Amino acid sequence: MCDTDTDIETEIDGTVTAFCYCGWVEYGHNTETANAAAYAHQNAPDVIDADAFTAAAV
Repeated sequence: MCDTDTDIETEIDGTVTAFCYCGWVEYGHNTETANAAAYAHQNAPDVIDADAFTAAAV
């Protein structure tokens, strides 16, 4: 789970970019899909934590 803020920005060509202050970016969205992508990014489980849990369980 990302603990930084996500945001969206409308580009000159009318597409919307979803981004996060952690460095994650997705281009080519509309407003609805950009918000959904930002929400999914912010609420996704951390891959590092999942790998650490798997390694600890072995």
